Amino acid sequence: MHLVKWFRKNMTKLMAIFVILIMVAFVMPSLLNQLAKPRMGGDGSAMWLYGKDKEITINDIRQATAELAVLRGLYVNEFLIRQQDLRLIFLGRLLFPEPDGAARLSDAIKNVSFRSQFYISFSKIDDFFAQTRGRSELFWILLKSEAKRAGCAVFPEQAGEILSRLISQVTNNQMDAATAVNRICSANNMTDQQGLAAFADVLSIIIYSKVVSDVENVTEPQLENVFARLKEKINAEFVPFRAEDFLSKVSEPDETQITAQFEKYKNYLPGEIADDNPYGFGYKFGPRVSLDYIIVKLEDVKKLVAMPTEEDAENYYQLHLDEFTQQVATDANDPNSGTVVRQRSYAEVAAIIKDILYTQKVRSQSMKILGRAVEQAEADFESLDFEKASTEEFKSKAGDYGTSAQVASKEYNIKIYTGRTALLSAGEIQSNKYLGSLLMAGRSRIPVGFARLVFAVKELGDEASKLGPFDTPMPKMYVSVGPLTDAAGSIAAMVRVVETANSAASESIGLNYQKNLPEIAESAETEEKTFVLRDVVAKDCKRFEAMKIARKTAEEFLGTAKKQSWDAALQKVNASYGKKDDTKTDKKTFEMQTWNDRNRVLQTDIEMTKMKVSDMPGTKNVINESIIYAGLVDVFYKQFENMQVTKEELPVIIEFKPRLSCYAVKSLTCASGTTGEYEQIRQQLAFQQDYVDSQSIAIEHFMPDNILKRLNLRPAQPVQEPNKPAGPNNLNGENQ
Repeated sequence: MHLVKWFRKNMTKLMAIFVILIMVAFVMPSLLNQLAKPRMGGDGSAMWLYGKDKEITINDIRQATAELAVLRGLYVNEFLIRQQDLRLIFLGRLLFPEPDGAARLSDAIKNVSFRSQFYISFSKIDDFFAQTRGRSELFWILLKSEAKRAGCAVFPEQAGEILSRLISQVTNNQMDAATAVNRICSANNMTDQQGLAAFADVLSIIIYSKVVSDVENVTEPQLENVFARLKEKINAEFVPFRAEDFLSKVSEPDETQITAQFEKYKNYLPGEIADDNPYGFGYKFGPRVSLDYIIVKLEDVKKLVAMPTEEDAENYYQLHLDEFTQQVATDANDPNSGTVVRQRSYAEVAAIIKDILYTQKVRSQSMKILGRAVEQAEADFESLDFEKASTEEFKSKAGDYGTSAQVASKEYNIKIYTGRTALLSAGEIQSNKYLGSLLMAGRSRIPVGFARLVFAVKELGDEASKLGPFDTPMPKMYVSVGPLTDAAGSIAAMVRVVETANSAASESIGLNYQKNLPEIAESAETEEKTFVLRDVVAKDCKRFEAMKIARKTAEEFLGTAKKQSWDAALQKVNASYGKKDDTKTDKKTFEMQTWNDRNRVLQTDIEMTKMKVSDMPGTKNVINESIIYAGLVDVFYKQFENMQVTKEELPVIIEFKPRLSCYAVKSLTCASGTTGEYEQIRQQLAFQQDYVDSQSIAIEHFMPDNILKRLNLRPAQPVQEPNKPAGPNNLNGENQ
């Protein structure tokens, strides 16, 4: 925020530093050459050890560098990254790390992993990319050795045939393979045979990775579970009776009931189902943060920004011609004709360009306003070392957001919304229409959600959310984060975390607080502004009692349905217990619901959900809902099985405590696959499951830290840190 001011203030010191850096630049190359050499001996001396006593010398590193350069010249890097097999993609990233494309590749792997239901969490993918920066020569040497030791080998002649097809494919038959090999190898002082041997080593590594990842045989129970998930279908007709629908029939609980309810469930998180908590009551707080925020409405900013001129639009068009092209048929009358690229004229795209420029100007202006709004609040940060300063030091130097925002508001003649929230959970923040919608762009195409960002402060310890290597930097308390914008493009904001709290049970049932969430526009939906723990507990007491009424009403309903009809029973129960406004709408409180071909949810599905959302704050309720829904479907399925054994007849009542509901069931059937059907697709299921398993294992096999541990890589002469003994597996005095 204050970079220009800081440069002006420290210009003399900076000039002195620049002179020193220029002098260092002249001596640095020779100095680096000296440092790169081993402490003793020449180029043949060991720099690293791996396995029991194998050595890696400077000559080995140079040879590895040349081999990788040849492989890159032969398009092996493109071949690996373009495959649909994660094993090849991970190998390509290890051997040919591309800083510019890393974020896009990470996003692509996450997308494939999510769509294909691989057992790979986003945090695991982030770990892989965080560990693959540099060291490609070492990985190449280690992986070659590992494949060779396992007996995986490809002859150069075989490699040549495959390479010939690869180059033909990548270059669209524009380059002869033999010519390419000769030219690339000569440029790197290698023979053609050495180049083919390097490619053969790549194929050997791929073969070994497949051997490792395919070693996990798919078990029969695993296949049966997959088959059941595909074929077991539940069909049902039922009327739900929810405790929520009978709260008005329950009297207010007394203090004794409320206190007893709180004491019994105060150590459970809300929605946490357990044997001694089947209803999912819970009053424990998860991690929370308190925030300062400064928000501007982009609609207000637009009033300060002039529309782009015709000259601006034409200049943009000339500088971005490649953005305004389209594929058109060579023959408009022939749908099978080829296509050519046509440049769209300025007249065609002028309106689009003006919208783009106007949006850019509005966002740029909002950034200026927000920057000015936090400038005064962070003016004293100039004296701090951002890397070393403690939270207390930042706190002592942080100015008031409100005061600073007033300065910007007067300067730009715009309304700025500012405030400080209470300690709030991720769920409370996400449910707010303003804070919950904010996003911050990083290097990845996937922006970071607001809750994940602000819950990443280190003060939350193990409960902090994790940010990946291509996300935004980890926020610091009392330091502004932003600018953030919402997906709709309606607001922009700066925020800072000013207080944190880890998971804990409330000491008192009397806890209450004003949420102090931003209020920017009037809305028909009124948000809960106050949290009162006692009211939450009291409502749960009423829900518990209302569940008894729901059960009784369901039994009465079923009696009427048996004697008369289901329509008559519905009419009667809605007249007696339905909401009064039901007469004004088509939807009634109690209605028949239908399940058609509902699949059972297996434990593996729930574990998959847990893994996918485990790194996202505020997703505990998503996991809980998955567990509850799976339990509800399972209860219906088990009821059907019991009826088959006991010969009980429909209709029946099913009680489901996690949702505090009873279900009057009119019809219930469960279809399952036959043994014959299973045998018909058993092999196909095995191949599919083996593919999922092997792809999921690939990331563990190629995880850089795992490679270093498997091969026991260590310095030939361990660095001895003061007061810290160096171990055999210690690259820098620390365990890898």
